[in-house]
Amino acid sequence: MLEPAAAAAKPPVLATDPLASLQPIVRQSVNEAVYQALRNKLMHGEYHAGQVLGIQYLADALGTSTMPVREALRRLVAQQGLEPMRNGTTRVPLITRARLEDIRRARLLIEGTVTEWAAPHLERHTLDDLEQLALEITEERRTREGVASSLEKNRIFHFTIYAAADSPVMMAMIESLWLQSGAYLRATRELLHTDDKPADRLHESTVDAMRKGDFARARGHIEEDISWVFDRLDLAD
Repeated sequence: MLEPAAAAAKPPVLATDPLASLQPIVRQSVNEAVYQALRNKLMHGEYHAGQVLGIQYLADALGTSTMPVREALRRLVAQQGLEPMRNGTTRVPLITRARLEDIRRARLLIEGTVTEWAAPHLERHTLDDLEQLALEITEERRTREGVASSLEKNRIFHFTIYAAADSPVMMAMIESLWLQSGAYLRATRELLHTDDKPADRLHESTVDAMRKGDFARARGHIEEDISWVFDRLDLAD
């Protein structure tokens, strides 16, 4: 006669069982993918200041339901990248000269500091990747067609450096500042097409300074890179 425990026993899960490592992450992945897509578009200046973002429009454009779009917009509002409207929609915040100047000062202070924190922790292979990105950014900015790609690579360049500081608090502030300042990039995208070699070479100079252990100089190049677009926005007025 079988004992009750033996009768209820389940077969063990084998180490080679292909189902053993599966986790229910599909919904989470869709939510994150939608958030990342909208976040990057805001950072790149794809949406202009004051533009209203309709939930259904975004869902159709992204080929998803409205639920992950709503969640992404909620997160972006919390990060100050978007602002809620009374009718339930969201829009890209309007930009004033005073707001831009405040964002500029904050970015210089925070991103400069985080660069100095991060630089000693960047390994050689990461510096190699950063150097390749720097070369591609320089090349792509020489044509108007390459500007969009250069913006994405510029984001990867900066955030790869900042991630090495291992400071979630500072990273959250940096992401919020990039989201808030992204709309002005739309107005200056054409200005990013340039043959101005000193401006383009700031990325290469940053990597060179890090390789040589001159972290203060690396910070200076990052700050100069941040100021470069703001300076051209001033010239465009």
